[in-house]
Amino acid sequence: MKCSDRKCYVFYTYPKFERKVHECLLKDGFDSFLPMHWIVRQWSDRKKKLLVPMFPNYIFANIEYSHIWEILKNSKVICCVKFNNQPSFLKQKEIDNIVKIINNDYLFEISCNLSIGDSVIINGGALTGMKGVLVEERGKKRFALRIESLKQSIIVNVPSEYLECKDRVHIL
Repeated sequence: MKCSDRKCYVFYTYPKFERKVHECLLKDGFDSFLPMHWIVRQWSDRKKKLLVPMFPNYIFANIEYSHIWEILKNSKVICCVKFNNQPSFLKQKEIDNIVKIINNDYLFEISCNLSIGDSVIINGGALTGMKGVLVEERGKKRFALRIESLKQSIIVNVPSEYLECKDRVHIL
């Protein structure tokens, strides 16, 4: 999905309606982006592989500002996400980074709140050049890619030899 003169606005949906909203937006001629990934859910009697949204309850639409109201007419869309009373949108670099992570089958999880850590850049593998924060969770060193537009992070398992430390940063 390319964002040129339009912006990739962020919308919040009712739980479990991301796909339906995505399909409806596509049907109505809007350029919609719904990053998905595979997870394994385990019940007491079985395991099942499921394709789920990367960011639950979020959908992205590459539109002009004036079309926000048309999308809000969908009964399954709760609101356009705002920060500082302005509609939030993804930058093209953030979209490219999300697509890279999905396309390269990295293990990841989404995190909304991270601790202070080291600023790092990946210097090897398919994610070379990505900047983020080094976090430690459950005894493992991991890479956190901050998606500023959403105020969320993607936590990726990256071999430590691919990480080059920069400086200390604060994550709010």
